Amino acid sequence: MKIVRFASATGPRLGILESDHIVDLVDAAFALDLPWLVPAFSDLRAFLAGGESLRETARNVAATAAVAAVPWRSVKTLAPFEAASKILAHVVNYAEHGKEGNIQPPERPFFFMKPSSAVTHPEAPIFVPEITDKLDHEVELAVVIGRAGRDIPAAKAYDYVGGYTVLNDVSCRDLQRNAGAEGLSKRYGQNWTQGKGLDTCCPIGPCVVLGDELPEPYPLDITCRVNGEIRQNASTDMMIFRVPALLADISRSLTLYPGDIVSTGSPAGGGVGTGKFLKAGDLVECEIERIGVLRNPIVERNAARLRGESSVRAAASRKSRSLAQP
Repeated sequence: MKIVRFASATGPRLGILESDHIVDLVDAAFALDLPWLVPAFSDLRAFLAGGESLRETARNVAATAAVAAVPWRSVKTLAPFEAASKILAHVVNYAEHGKEGNIQPPERPFFFMKPSSAVTHPEAPIFVPEITDKLDHEVELAVVIGRAGRDIPAAKAYDYVGGYTVLNDVSCRDLQRNAGAEGLSKRYGQNWTQGKGLDTCCPIGPCVVLGDELPEPYPLDITCRVNGEIRQNASTDMMIFRVPALLADISRSLTLYPGDIVSTGSPAGGGVGTGKFLKAGDLVECEIERIGVLRNPIVERNAARLRGESSVRAAASRKSRSLAQP
């Protein structure tokens, strides 16, 4: 089953994605006079925490209610992420990515955090920050946690996975490496906060593929295109540390909650290796087999200020839809 989070007049809702149509679970619950299901069908964390029994209920409600499915493109898709959740992202997890950046892969899993304020939606713009000249793309498989857990054994890691989505770990490489103040890196390490956490630098989506449909995310093709040009192209089979090892390590004395995201690292082909960085006017498409395509246009921040961010978002969304592949 695939779950989509989308906007409505009453706030975010969840829907079941069937081909290119969505069944609105909130409307379906009301149609069957089951209003107590509405909170769980409006918050991804609550839905995931409900486990398999709630997912089965959602399937039955969607199949039984006299509610027409609506075209996916007719709704505004939101990132499958609630603001109170956390994003834990792994560093080099593909050997070739390490080579292109002259970075030795870690001996054991190593994570940093991206703030929830960096999250943006499918089709929404990624704004070019004024403080960077090296805006980079990084397509990544993201694990969506489905069950609270701490000190998770690797052998049981998949029991804590709710599903999978696509994440673009947009990075400001000059900020990350303290360009102009390299001595900071020697004393304090890389600038992970600004290098990875600026506004709109964490697109997520377009949906969550639950574990019943995708028990293990291997092997899956993982690709990033910029204006149709393939920049990154690999397989999740090439990961150094797989999902069980990642969850076991990051959950040591740190509780993972439903809705949290663990992003698994990016393959080679980013601007850090090619020298091709993102600029205003680009369209970035991050795609993972069996999950979908996460599309975002790159927009100049100053343009947004002049014209108003809301109008820019609408125009950017129209542009990305027109450029998108069928």
